[in-house]
Parts: sequence; structure tokens; C-alpha cells
Amino acid sequence: MAQLRLQSELDQILNRLRAMTQSNDQPVQVRRFEVYGLEVLQVTYDQHSKIWTIREHRQSRQFQFDDLDLVAIEIYDILHDVQLTF
Repeated sequence: MAQLRLQSELDQILNRLRAMTQSNDQPVQVRRFEVYGLEVLQVTYDQHSKIWTIREHRQSRQFQFDDLDLVAIEIYDILHDVQLTF
């Protein structure tokens, strides 16, 4: 059951990230991820450089990636950590 929930949550995250790569209205795409209605992190995708930037608000950290799967895993981990604290 936990494996199914993990896969479902990762699929949702991946779908949002893929939409960022496919959107052509702005060269830099931004999405916000929330837990319990609170913004936990912001993800930026620069379509020219193909670099993902995650800004985690809780610990004021920033990460950069060039791989969609790694971005999805990091987002999942951050969101899951916040859920565990409540």
C-alpha cells in the first residue's frame, strides 16, 4: 500500500514537472508545491539552460539539477519530510 502511494505521489510530481518542460508561454517556468496549504518549495525550470532550481523555504536552501527524475525525488523527499513534522 505504501509503495502504491509513493508511486502515485511521484507520478503527480512528474506530471507537473513535465508540464513545465512542455509549456511554451514563458522561457522560465515556476511552480509552487504546498503541504497542508502552506508553500513548502518553489521549482523553477529554465527552458534555455534546461536547469531546474528548487528553493526550499523551510530551511532556506536552494538546489540545482539537470535531471527531471532527480528533481522529482528531491521534491518528494522535501514534501514528505514536512508531512512527517505535523
